[in-house]
Amino acid sequence: MQQEAYEKAILAMSCWRLARTNDTNELLAIACTLRNWLVRRPFADQRGLIYFDTYISAIESFMSVCPLRDMPRGNEPAMIDPSEGLLRRIDGVYDCSQPDITSNHANPQGARYFGPACEIGNGTWFDTEVLQRQGVHQLVGTFGGQQFFT
Repeated sequence: MQQEAYEKAILAMSCWRLARTNDTNELLAIACTLRNWLVRRPFADQRGLIYFDTYISAIESFMSVCPLRDMPRGNEPAMIDPSEGLLRRIDGVYDCSQPDITSNHANPQGARYFGPACEIGNGTWFDTEVLQRQGVHQLVGTFGGQQFFT
């Protein structure tokens, strides 16, 4: 196995573990959000954004503060579906040919955080760093069971 294939496998598995539902758009949005911590966008330096050098570093950061779910079954449709499954789409996220589904005209940089907005007020990292600071972290959209923020 080559390093690139290994990183793609880790990325796909991490998206599954960080997701709250089996929704393929949620899985893809998480992958795009993780990518947004690696790929510098125009004017990002002016905003003082922090970036990681590798997917593994970005993934470790998220997995250290987010709740995780168990690994998927080997035949999980959200992972293996030949047209919409994450395994089919992960190459495009990795090589940046897959458009960022968390990016829009108002927030071309895309999302950098995600979690359920219903956690507001519970004192988690996501609550204190993102939900309580919505002037800094704007809502980009909802995918599956989570909201995505800048």
